Amino acid sequence: MARGIEDSGGLSRQGTEQLLKLLVAHPRRLSSAEIDGRTVWIKRFDTETRPLATRLHSLLSPVLPAAFLRASPSADAAGLAAREARKVARFDAAGFPAPAILWQGGAVLVLSQVAEIVQPTLHRLAKAGDRQGHDGLLVEMAGALGRVHAAGLCHGRPHPRDMFRMADGTWGFLDFEEEPEASMPLAAAQARDVWLLFMQITFRTQDEAARAAAFDAWRAEAPAAVVPQLRRLVSALSPLVPVLKLLQPLRLGKDGRRLLGAVVFLRSALRTRANASPAPAAGTSKPDRIGTPT
Repeated sequence: MARGIEDSGGLSRQGTEQLLKLLVAHPRRLSSAEIDGRTVWIKRFDTETRPLATRLHSLLSPVLPAAFLRASPSADAAGLAAREARKVARFDAAGFPAPAILWQGGAVLVLSQVAEIVQPTLHRLAKAGDRQGHDGLLVEMAGALGRVHAAGLCHGRPHPRDMFRMADGTWGFLDFEEEPEASMPLAAAQARDVWLLFMQITFRTQDEAARAAAFDAWRAEAPAAVVPQLRRLVSALSPLVPVLKLLQPLRLGKDGRRLLGAVVFLRSALRTRANASPAPAAGTSKPDRIGTPT
């Protein structure tokens, strides 16, 4: 079990009976409940139909020329639950905190509670006007992803809502619903991770120094083999930049603005920073200000 996450040994017989009743009464994709005297999260993969765009992406994925655009392998609801359990085990084995799987059955996982998710922490710091704490947390987040990559892992959808930071500064991960490393070389999947994370980082801060510090924090931890793949990814997306800039004065949505910001920043960072000797991660937030373990 990864450090800091409760090793509960699963549910009791009474807890399992309570769970089965809840599954019948509340067929929601994600819900929380008090079982065996603690908060657990019930995650179901059989309650939603995949959107048409997702299904088309899966069909077209094998013929897409750019590896990083390919979808994770298709799977039914039970397969998606098994994928998440498999990735939880990988992260746990590598020493990264992740929710403990307390019960697994078909398309259902029951997961333990973890420390506070990073996204509400970022919102709270931004609302309080604490830009130093806010941007420092983004820098830490990038460094944490670099350590994941150094361990030979890929998250698949890195986002502040899929990460948590414990009181001792240890970073954990959850919601492993994507497995791009099964559809493309690992380094390409890790480059895709970087692109997706910087769609969040560049959107959440206007401070170029903080963005640069975040890139340096990732680069200081990550394998060198990811950088060439990241260059290919950014080069493939760069033709979209003029189009997105033309649309920006009209009504470019959040996704478009995030894409534009990430590609423009990463293109610059790869020119000016990727070949420099990686510096130690900087801009860390104080442990007593960010979250507490549960």
